Amino acid sequence: MKMSRRIIMAVGLSVVLGAPQSFAAQDTGKVSVVDSGKILQQLPETKQAEASLQATVTPLQKELDRLNQDYQKSIAAYRQEAGSLTKAARDQKEKELGTKAAAIEKYQQEKFGRGGVIEKKQQELLTPIRQKVLNAIESIAQKEGVGLVIEKNVAIFVTPDHDLTFKVMNQLNIK
Repeated sequence: MKMSRRIIMAVGLSVVLGAPQSFAAQDTGKVSVVDSGKILQQLPETKQAEASLQATVTPLQKELDRLNQDYQKSIAAYRQEAGSLTKAARDQKEKELGTKAAAIEKYQQEKFGRGGVIEKKQQELLTPIRQKVLNAIESIAQKEGVGLVIEKNVAIFVTPDHDLTFKVMNQLNIK
């Protein structure tokens, strides 16, 4: 009985003492970083997408500016006339100004707001570019045996040998 207890204790002790070495011997995967913002910024496709987006934004912004100028002129005209208008006429002008202000707000929201024309155009243009970069990152990570890739700007400290940015840029032919 004493002998079997000793054997069990020896086996248990060897498992407890040997476990950390066995876990340390396993490859838990490398961690690397990538600066996807830098990569996106240097891609020619991104520059083309930005130019296309700007071509969409410019006429919409000009129309918004025109609407605002028209509104400001209407306010100035109302202030000049307000003293000579009847109560009913003032109420009518104020209602028209409110309608113009609401129209400007609606236009701005539809074109520049969340889910608006500009945001949709931006998603349409940039989603394929982001996917291309993501595919390149995945490819490099698999070749390098990297188990986790994080964005460089969230890392506190990174040694250059853990940075995949330039390898991804080379794969995408970015100089």
